[in-house]
Amino acid sequence: MTTEDTYLEELTLPWPEEQEETPEEPAEEPAETVLTVSEVNRMAKHALERLTVTVQGEISGLNTRYPYYVYLDLRDGGASLPAILQKRVFDSLGFTLEDGASIIVRGTLSLFEKQGKYQIRVAEVRPFGEGEIQRRIEALKRKLHAEGLFDEALKKPLPAFPERIGVVTSTRGAAIRDVTVTIGRRFPAAAVFVRGVRVQGEGAVEQICAGLRFFDGPCPVDLVILARGGGSIQDLEPFSTEPVARTITGMSVPVITGIGHEPDVSIADLVADRRASTPTAAAEAAVPDRLDLQALLAKSAAGLRRHAAAELQHAQRHLEGIRRLPLYRGPDFILGPFLQRFERTAVALPESPSRGLTRSRHRLAVIACRPVFRLAAELLARRAAGIEAARGRLARCGPAAVQRDRGALERIKARADALSPLAVLERGYSITFSKDTGAVVRSPDEVEVGSPLEIRLARGALEAEVTGKE
Repeated sequence: MTTEDTYLEELTLPWPEEQEETPEEPAEEPAETVLTVSEVNRMAKHALERLTVTVQGEISGLNTRYPYYVYLDLRDGGASLPAILQKRVFDSLGFTLEDGASIIVRGTLSLFEKQGKYQIRVAEVRPFGEGEIQRRIEALKRKLHAEGLFDEALKKPLPAFPERIGVVTSTRGAAIRDVTVTIGRRFPAAAVFVRGVRVQGEGAVEQICAGLRFFDGPCPVDLVILARGGGSIQDLEPFSTEPVARTITGMSVPVITGIGHEPDVSIADLVADRRASTPTAAAEAAVPDRLDLQALLAKSAAGLRRHAAAELQHAQRHLEGIRRLPLYRGPDFILGPFLQRFERTAVALPESPSRGLTRSRHRLAVIACRPVFRLAAELLARRAAGIEAARGRLARCGPAAVQRDRGALERIKARADALSPLAVLERGYSITFSKDTGAVVRSPDEVEVGSPLEIRLARGALEAEVTGKE
């Protein structure tokens, strides 16, 4: 019995007409069994949960917004099967689930009782067909991204005007024609060198790597174009392999990729120095447009002409200014002032010695009339009298100053003696000290009877003892 037969048998109710007839007893009309909707759905759920199936289909309506489950539909050409997947299983997948991807799932059928809709509870998921290739590509992407091979800092700049361009592609496809025709149309000055390789199938990876290394060594070029026309993911798989990616990264010249069409993004595109959507776009990115260069050159030529004309006008104005300088007006204009000065000097030169001698005599007469030369003895006598007067004042002021200072010192000494305790002692007073403490005794309460005392006089001291106090 098949699984479907068992399923149908479990869902079939024991109708009375299917029971064996007993001839001994007369047939009785069976009692009608009435079930609720919930009971029917529960019976169907129990029956479905015994079935574990493996299903292949295309993802549709992927919903990952919920925290515990991921919901999706598996579709083929004629039907749709709802599926539910635990979020932890979804997060642990080694590839990306997205709408349109073809996958194979294994799980248990179940039924959502409230709505009477059945679904499959997915336990395992794996890609189908191209999905397996895509899974390998995604794993390699994560590895190379972790190594930093996709960083923009590693990208090499493209030369503005490449003279030698290497092309690595198949010689049988349309890509080589698109690249060479585009380069010849846009920039005929560039020389194109083609290295024919296999771009799909067995040996393609090795030939692509060898072609890239060829233009990085034996045949040096300014940049390399790695091109291929469109195709399936299986056809483009050689360009998403690790050897090709590492070869592109290790190139000393920049690499431009034009692989497939716009939606096709291989790992070679991610590690290349410039990614183009098609081989034609790669050729356009490699060389400038001839028309743009002609326009740029025409613009530069016009700018040079304007600059040269402006410089010429400036030089002409400068030359006109120089021509208006006195140097270029004629020798008479320049030499006239000097000739006039020469004539005046020539006329005045014969009379110059006599005038100079007269001026010198006048100066000598003025100097001789000064008092220092006319009354020298009188000036010396006056200075001598001043010196004698100063000597007398000095002799008189010295003793007076000494006497004045001596009087001041005597007054200071008298004030000091008046304030000195010794002067008090000279008038008959004395100072009493406690011999035990050395303190001055000012009151009888400070000593006791029998305490030793020291009495200091103006000349000398006495020792005494307290015999009584008043």
